[in-house]
Amino acid sequence: MLIRVPHPAVLFLRHQASTPDKLKIRMITPGGAVEYDIQVMKSQQYTLEEIFEKKLLLLIPFYIFSHEKRFEEYEKDKEKLKTLQEEYDQIKNKLEELLNQRVISEYTRCTIINMSNKVLEHIAIKYNSVKEGVKAVMGGKVLEYEAKTIKREGIEQGIEQGIEQGIEQGEDRLSKLIAKLMENERSQDVIRVTQDKQYRNKLYQEYLINQ
Repeated sequence: MLIRVPHPAVLFLRHQASTPDKLKIRMITPGGAVEYDIQVMKSQQYTLEEIFEKKLLLLIPFYIFSHEKRFEEYEKDKEKLKTLQEEYDQIKNKLEELLNQRVISEYTRCTIINMSNKVLEHIAIKYNSVKEGVKAVMGGKVLEYEAKTIKREGIEQGIEQGIEQGIEQGEDRLSKLIAKLMENERSQDVIRVTQDKQYRNKLYQEYLINQ
């Protein structure tokens, strides 16, 4: 019998010089132990061009981490903050292009924008100019877009509580979980909870985050 093991990887939202490029995974099987290297991805090393070229759109909400060390500069210098806003204007325009090309849906675009704002609120909590500057470029509410399209696609993906209530409650719950993971230095789990529903629900229970 042949069993193919998926190619795992670990994503670090923050990293240091000591962060390795590879990690070793060890599996205990009835026939003995198996060890092999897995890839380490460092989100701060990806440029905007690479994110869109490699279709790593899931990294967009966490792109702000690459600017984290310069928040104080942006807060005090409007010209430097303008540079950050220009980057997010590029993100918004590229998402618009992908939408027009039907590569992504309206729902996907709105989710990326809203999750970007949620992550921004937590990581830049002490920097109001940074928060408001980026949010002014990216936009805010899902309801600013085509309600019927979002509602239909949201229901198809399991959101059955209506546009405003269902989407906002789901995002608020997820943002609370992301905040808890960041506080506990579990950045490697942040990406996983956005993709793995079963694991996400497990962590909701672990952190006692209710509906």
